Amino acid sequence: MVEFEEFELAYVPVPKAGSTALKTALAALREDTPDADDAAWVHNRMPTRRFNPDAFSRTADFWRFTVIRDPIERLLAVYTDLIVERDVLAYAGDVQRGRINLPTRPDPDFFFQNLDRYRAAVFAIKHHAMKQMVFTGPSLDVYDRVYDAGRLEELCAEVSGMTGRTVIVRETSRGEPLNLGDLKPETRAIIRNEAAPDYAAFSGFLAAA
Repeated sequence: MVEFEEFELAYVPVPKAGSTALKTALAALREDTPDADDAAWVHNRMPTRRFNPDAFSRTADFWRFTVIRDPIERLLAVYTDLIVERDVLAYAGDVQRGRINLPTRPDPDFFFQNLDRYRAAVFAIKHHAMKQMVFTGPSLDVYDRVYDAGRLEELCAEVSGMTGRTVIVRETSRGEPLNLGDLKPETRAIIRNEAAPDYAAFSGFLAAA
């Protein structure tokens, strides 16, 4: 949970749900801000952690919000961001040392059909592919507001109004998105099964957010 005590706001970030862009924007609410867009800087100062009910209860008087994303869209983004764009497997220690015998540039079908092996091999993949409710907690009813990752501008406008600070999300360049229909039927089944718990937990919130 990222707390902004001066404004009594608390943000619960979820990986691959706009968290880097939003943390960068929310840095305007703090005294120390990066000289330029720096993902490492914002994540070091505003870490993403698993839901902790005790920590959450300590912000009972804060206006608490989170951002969620369509679970299947989010899983597909794990592949396009971490594998295609960031090439995280090229720098994975266990892969480089030959301890994990996995392709470092897998096609999406191979990646998702071997997702458990990739999660075990690389922490970044494990972290970003965890269920969203690992970070939000099992119920979204505890939040004052739940936003959709595709509507961060609306979030920033509301936070700007509450704080009197200018909070702006900058456009980020994205590659060609991966679509579920691009994948083999057996891969689509795996992804739907992976996404099912979040769909069940977020029922009624995805459309509203």
